[in-house]
Amino acid sequence: MQIKIDRKNFYDGIQTVRKAISSKSTLPILSGILIETQEKKLKLVGTDLELGIECRVDANIIKDGAIVLPANHLANIVRELPNKELELELKKDNKIEISCGLSQFKIHGSPADEYPLLPEVGSGIEYTLSQEKFQAMINRIKFATSDDESRPFLTGGLLSIDNENLKMVATDSYRLAYTQLELDKDLKNEKIIIPSKTLNELSKLLNSEDEIRFLITDNQILFEFSEITIISRLIEGQFPNYKQVIPDNHKTEIKLKKKELLNATKRSALVARNNSNIIKTKFQNDKLMIESNAPEVGQAYEELSTSQHGDDTEIAFNANYLIDVLKVIDNEEILIELSGELSPGVIKEVDNDNYIHVIMPVRST
Repeated sequence: MQIKIDRKNFYDGIQTVRKAISSKSTLPILSGILIETQEKKLKLVGTDLELGIECRVDANIIKDGAIVLPANHLANIVRELPNKELELELKKDNKIEISCGLSQFKIHGSPADEYPLLPEVGSGIEYTLSQEKFQAMINRIKFATSDDESRPFLTGGLLSIDNENLKMVATDSYRLAYTQLELDKDLKNEKIIIPSKTLNELSKLLNSEDEIRFLITDNQILFEFSEITIISRLIEGQFPNYKQVIPDNHKTEIKLKKKELLNATKRSALVARNNSNIIKTKFQNDKLMIESNAPEVGQAYEELSTSQHGDDTEIAFNANYLIDVLKVIDNEEILIELSGELSPGVIKEVDNDNYIHVIMPVRST
């Protein structure tokens, strides 16, 4: 194998596929990146056997070939090389020579045929969607997934296609994030659970107004976009009935500025960190009072103007949960719907029912 390739493009490709590589793998070959010529492009592949990412980069292919190179060493070397064209040449005994300007490295690799092939995803249910819109949906729910491996069906996000609606939901049982997008065509109904790692990496890689294509089979999903292919296993199990979690009525409705609430919550959280991140909120007379208290630190108090309809009420929340949802809301104004100190709180955008966030209250002394 012998190729010439732009250093930056090569490094970007390496960084893309590294996202699928696990540092905990017991198989040494999986700590590497498969590098293989493919027509007029260089194909890079990384996998942990649960998630696989393939990226194709333009290159000048002088001689075909393939090799597996250690991901960390390769990334570190290419990152520090001059920003110009570099050359890779496969020598004897699976050694690769990297030349760039007056810099030269030789790296020990492994035979390409020892690297596990990404699963073949043949026929299935196929959809296309705007990358930008899909990324926004992922960002609005991914933080609410659980890391409790004893309940694997909560460690991913539900993707549900219901006629002309695409819905995504995530919950860790303390909060629930729901978002939907109205499609311009009627599609075949489908419900799958996508692992949180896959959602996180998709969120980082989607960056175009072009479309993303995804193909769903019984236990896998394939995504194709911008010269990148991602293949991920799906999580088995039954996702909870999220509709039962979203309250269908409330006693108090509060409208207020999102940025003001976000900033006030961040400040209150500075003290709340020493008290399980608990902040107390009191809604009364078109005002919101936020208090946090930690005996060994002190107290914090914030007061915001609101527009309130319904009963006065008090409720305590985990400050981090409130911050997480406020960060992903785009609207300048939000609605908070409450039904007492022991009932879930609902956060929505004003004049938009396509995003709903439910937060369970916490008991405070």
